[in-house]
Amino acid sequence: MHLQTLHVNGFRSVADATLEECGELNVLIGKNNSGKSNILTAIKFFFDFFKGNGNVASTSPDVSRDTDVYGRDEGALVSITGTLRLSSEEMGNFKEGIANEAPQVRNALFSSDRGSEITVRLRFSQTPIPTGYISWIGFGSAVSDGDGAIFSMDSDSAAEIAQRLQKEATAFEEIDAIETFALRLDAEYWPRSERTPAGGLSPMVRRVIEQIGIHTNTLTRLVRSSESHAAFQRACRDRVQALKSDVSEIASMPIGNPVSTFSGDATEVPEYVSALVRQISELRVHHLSELRRPIGQQEAARILKLKTSRGQGDVLRGLQAVVSGLLGVQIDAFSSDNQNLRRGLGVTAELDVDEFLVQVNGSGIREALRLILDYEFEKPQIMLVEEPEVHLHPALETALMQYLKNISKYCQVFITTHSTNFLDVGSLRNVYMIRKDPATRVQLLNVAEAEEAIPQELGIRLSAIFMYDRLTFVEGPSDEQVLRAFADTLNVSFGQAALGFVTTGGARNFTHYATASTLSFLGTRNVKTVFLLDRDERDEQDLRKLEGQISGLSELKLLSRRELENYLLSPPALARFIAAKSQGRVSPTEGEIDAAIEEICDSLMAVSIERRVLKVVCAPLYPDRGAVISREGDSDFLSAAASELSKVAAAATSLSENLAKLVEQAEGEVRESWSARKLDIVPGEEVLTLLFRRYGLRFNKRQDGGKIASLMAPSEIPGEIAAIVRGLVQ
Repeated sequence: MHLQTLHVNGFRSVADATLEECGELNVLIGKNNSGKSNILTAIKFFFDFFKGNGNVASTSPDVSRDTDVYGRDEGALVSITGTLRLSSEEMGNFKEGIANEAPQVRNALFSSDRGSEITVRLRFSQTPIPTGYISWIGFGSAVSDGDGAIFSMDSDSAAEIAQRLQKEATAFEEIDAIETFALRLDAEYWPRSERTPAGGLSPMVRRVIEQIGIHTNTLTRLVRSSESHAAFQRACRDRVQALKSDVSEIASMPIGNPVSTFSGDATEVPEYVSALVRQISELRVHHLSELRRPIGQQEAARILKLKTSRGQGDVLRGLQAVVSGLLGVQIDAFSSDNQNLRRGLGVTAELDVDEFLVQVNGSGIREALRLILDYEFEKPQIMLVEEPEVHLHPALETALMQYLKNISKYCQVFITTHSTNFLDVGSLRNVYMIRKDPATRVQLLNVAEAEEAIPQELGIRLSAIFMYDRLTFVEGPSDEQVLRAFADTLNVSFGQAALGFVTTGGARNFTHYATASTLSFLGTRNVKTVFLLDRDERDEQDLRKLEGQISGLSELKLLSRRELENYLLSPPALARFIAAKSQGRVSPTEGEIDAAIEEICDSLMAVSIERRVLKVVCAPLYPDRGAVISREGDSDFLSAAASELSKVAAAATSLSENLAKLVEQAEGEVRESWSARKLDIVPGEEVLTLLFRRYGLRFNKRQDGGKIASLMAPSEIPGEIAAIVRGLVQ
């Protein structure tokens, strides 16, 4: 039996959401405070409801506070509906239980295929008192009053049953208290004596009543109304017998508000319903919440017991092998040598990790051990884990995710996570995006469709597709660092806007990333995409061509300066950074940096001219493959191919013959705008490289770009790039 679907209505931040098509390993992703933990808690509360003795209603449900209700509306109902997939044997036994109680429905029950699913809807009410109850059970996954209904009851029936159950529970509680009291208060300590006033209680009796702690008025009355110990014992037996009679009478009374069953209305809850509740209650469900109990003595005691129990050696070695394989550490347990701990407590165990106490190991190892040992010791059938990546190194995240995938073959696993590593580990088919706007929403993500739509060679991680609302494609990793630094200075939150970056490896790869299939898929996911490219030597014709490739699918932002490094040519920031990078060995002034940049730019005029020429000269020339394939007339393959090669050769010859003219044209364009726009035209990375070299330093674009940007004051950030940064989150 495992959970197939969970529908939650009106619970905490969830107005109405469904976790559908649950599989072996289910991953809930989303931003902080989106409601992931509330979905996981709803699963826990669903199964916890059945932990009684086959009861269909309760006056002490887990959903009992106003904060458990969406909008804190005390008059609203909370509904948690679970569809459970049963094995063929479990479903057969369940049907047989119905038929045994209602033989007249056997043919109707077995004559049609009712599938392997049972749906159970729980409802929780806050008024007049907190009450939880099973409102509907049916075959299949749809909650309705149709042919699949097995059992249903309304709130009046539930309140009646819950109050009866509360009376029964109170009676049994009183019975236990009286029997315990009678056993502890023997004849030797009977309190009535010359030293005890009539109707009084001795200090010893008061202490016993306080220790029992419940039904103190009843216990006090039993003592005060008895003249002797024999009379006291008789009074206790009479009261217990009266309570048992009350319980029997309550249990035998028909329900005043009938419930609906598979065979019609009934005044009692069918046994097959109680049997189903007991069966669900036997499922071992383990919840590992964000606030985990520290690992230590309890786990050490269990390992020590394995060491000292006959026949448990293989179990211990298997457990140690699992931990060693995943975490690369050896665990063992020993009896504590600390006499202060042992005194009065028996043998106290200690857990060792690589021969050190577990408490002195890193938090990552302790958190990973918490999860592994919880599963290995408890062997739950359903495991709920919140944020398993907490305190873990990325490599350890991957190992732990692989472990969860492995155990999901035997145990249905639900996890919440912020970790992109958990999503990118691959082979995940049950990934749910949790969003809050303003109520929590759940979306089952189509991972297979994403893998098909996004070519693997692009290197776009699944986390980039699913974890973000906006994606910005940049040419290199240093571009992302610079933009993030500018955003921090400008108080623009990329995180709050769920903005991620994808590195393309250069403008030459633009066509590969800007494919219609990739951008269309991201569009259907409502992911806004922007391509941010360096200007380089592109002109308006190049810009229109690039925009045409992504028209209607994405947005293109082409920098007006040659490259992003041109926006870092801020003398104040560079003076501060060079002083810090040289560790105070040199401390240039802003004026010195400004003059140096001006001089370096002038020295690079020829380079700027050459880059413009190379843009034309080094543009790729391709033979027309289509013309060769679709050749007409009697032209053979060799002739057609040779013709296309001749065209390419002619184009190359033309470029060679016009090279001087191209240089002259480029020089004229550069010189015309040089005095006003030299800082925009010159290669910015070259300027920074030569500037740093003057001070005996080496400029590393990837390491230094973001740091320089972080030192620039808001007023130093050029208005164009500031507008781009702000526009990325709008």
